[in-house]
Amino acid sequence: MKTKFTLAGAIAVAIWVSGCSGKKEQKTGPDTLAVNVFSLGAKPMSLGDHTIYDGTLEADKTIDLSFQVSGTILSLPIQTGDYVKKGQLVGVIDETVYRNQYNAQLAQAKLAQENYTRINEVFKKGSVAEIKMLEAKSNYEQATSATNATYQNIAHTRLYAPASGYIGEKKAEAGAVASPGQTVLQLLDTRSVKVLVAVPEGEINRYKTGTPAAIKIDALGSQPLQGKVSEVGVLALNGSANYNLKISLVNSDMKLKPGMLCKVVFNQAADAATSSNNGSKEIIVPVQSVQVDEKGSHFLYVVNANRKAIRKDVTTGQLYSNGIVIQSGLAGNEQVITSGYQKLADQTPVTISK
Repeated sequence: MKTKFTLAGAIAVAIWVSGCSGKKEQKTGPDTLAVNVFSLGAKPMSLGDHTIYDGTLEADKTIDLSFQVSGTILSLPIQTGDYVKKGQLVGVIDETVYRNQYNAQLAQAKLAQENYTRINEVFKKGSVAEIKMLEAKSNYEQATSATNATYQNIAHTRLYAPASGYIGEKKAEAGAVASPGQTVLQLLDTRSVKVLVAVPEGEINRYKTGTPAAIKIDALGSQPLQGKVSEVGVLALNGSANYNLKISLVNSDMKLKPGMLCKVVFNQAADAATSSNNGSKEIIVPVQSVQVDEKGSHFLYVVNANRKAIRKDVTTGQLYSNGIVIQSGLAGNEQVITSGYQKLADQTPVTISK
């Protein structure tokens, strides 16, 4: 009897312990999860708030320099990257042939002048017909004109910079034979520069001539420069889906050089273009907040007034550097969950991390 009582007691104790353990594992509801949020109501993200592109500086004008006459290049006393001033001598070709031609023409002109002077004196005395005097005068004028033209060939053997700027490329060296119109130097007029920006086809229509932009150039380490769009491209770049925007900048201190890389920030460029018909701006949310379910539908979670995660099915639009456009599904004043959403379900209690 003692053995049975002990066994029965043991079974009773085991049942009691198991019952207590079962009660301890029961949950009254889902766990509260900590999340981070992005508040649309506190700071709505529109396309115009923070749109950044990569840009490259280029000269406002590129001038190809060439000699107007042919000849052997004697000197090109500059190098690529040198800064030259307007009127500075940048090249010389051999003038020997043109100098000899000029001397011959000059001798002919002097002879014609002497002949005309003699015949004119005789004509004044009435001893020669007027036609002879007119022929002598014509020959003198033609010889003088030919001499002047030949002298211009001598002047054209010297090449001068038509504007101040940097030598972008040197395409010939001393000893080479230059031909008329053949480019020997490339001059970059940098009194003003342009920022070249490649913009995707889906965004190019957001910008117009005169749109303000801030230019950040790391090489200068200064405050952003302010510029305006001066040209909006209408042809795609090399068959791609990008179009060029050009932004003009004044280069009064000549610190801006072609080829410098920069960031182009449009803060107000798309205010009008991104407004819908009722005047409200499109909304951009962080990319990581948008998820895709097994059906391929996009959704995200927002926090409601009761601190619960609410699933919102959304329609997404264009992807930008600062987020993705939400075309429908949000009112624009929600708190969008940006992290901690991996374990969420609809109506999950949450706490917002500070």
